[in-house]
Amino acid sequence: MKFELHCHSCYSQGTKIPTEGIPTPEEIVKRAKNIGLSGVAITDHKTTKAWDRAKREAKNQGILFIPGVELQTNQGHIIALGITEPVTNFMDIEETIEKIHELDGIAIAAHPFDIKGDGVGNYAEKTDAIEVFNALNIDKISNLVALSKFKEYSKRKEMGFMVGSDAHTLSMIGSAITISDADDIDTLLKNIRKGKVTAQMRYTSMDEIIEWVRKRLQFSKNDVLRYVDTHYIMPKRWLYKKMLNNFLSTSNTPWKVLAGLSLRVVYFYSFLNTMRKL
Repeated sequence: MKFELHCHSCYSQGTKIPTEGIPTPEEIVKRAKNIGLSGVAITDHKTTKAWDRAKREAKNQGILFIPGVELQTNQGHIIALGITEPVTNFMDIEETIEKIHELDGIAIAAHPFDIKGDGVGNYAEKTDAIEVFNALNIDKISNLVALSKFKEYSKRKEMGFMVGSDAHTLSMIGSAITISDADDIDTLLKNIRKGKVTAQMRYTSMDEIIEWVRKRLQFSKNDVLRYVDTHYIMPKRWLYKKMLNNFLSTSNTPWKVLAGLSLRVVYFYSFLNTMRKL
């Protein structure tokens, strides 16, 4: 059975760009069903607001809904799966994991070595499982390090793993799926914790990333313009507005070229950043 265990709905919000997740909970569940998944966990940032809507739609579609959330700890992001109620954000990682266990869930280190620094790094060893592949970690080095660390940690303690799409749009859902013979939440969590799962995965394409950013900016355009007017002076303000309008009105092609060049810089930065963390 195939499961999407890391995706975001419209309840996931950003900071400078308020809109982060694009699809509704119902759209996510329907997409999961349509691509042949057996279950889905919506892991919005710091909130469980999608649960009720997703649970109802999962029942309608005949697939499993796994309660989840991507928590912000003082050390980085932790995914809680199978919990029965919300967990407080911005606690130390040990306290967060303890609370997750009290609520019958498991704690998973989300993208622990990502180049943005949102992951928990080597604190991942304290968790129950590691996300060894994140489809949005297109630098690839981050995932290689996560997999290497999983192998290292699992020699010292029982350590499980999963993979996640980190999907923020419908097309991203199913990019990285965790495969298990489980047909209920408890069995799935046990299998993840014991490493008795397999995976099917691909990286998010540049087209998908560009379209995601475009939709974020379309939905949050007024907020972005207010931020630019407040924080930037001329000619920087004019340049940002010009680029924003151009991005929203042109095709992906020129932006793919620019993104490709930027990606090479990301690879180099990721290598240096990873070496520093290790």
